[in-house]
Amino acid sequence: MTHTAIPSIKGQITIPAEIRTKYNIGKDTPVVIEDQGKGIITLKIMRMVENDSIEYYEDKGGFGLNFKKPIDPQVLIDAIKKIDG
Repeated sequence: MTHTAIPSIKGQITIPAEIRTKYNIGKDTPVVIEDQGKGIITLKIMRMVENDSIEYYEDKGGFGLNFKKPIDPQVLIDAIKKIDG
């Protein structure tokens, strides 16, 4: 599927409704714009994790995340690989 968009005077473009619907993109959905070089730009839709399911910590030993509900590390690794392509 190919769409053409013309940037506004501010450089903004509109993501077509068909794509916004397909990927459930709303006004608060983070989108990563990546320059691949040679005129190729990719958009990646970020999915947020519910705030109540993870907890950030920071102490003398460093920082990290605690998952309040157990998660299989391989499931997390596979999800990251799928997102990153």
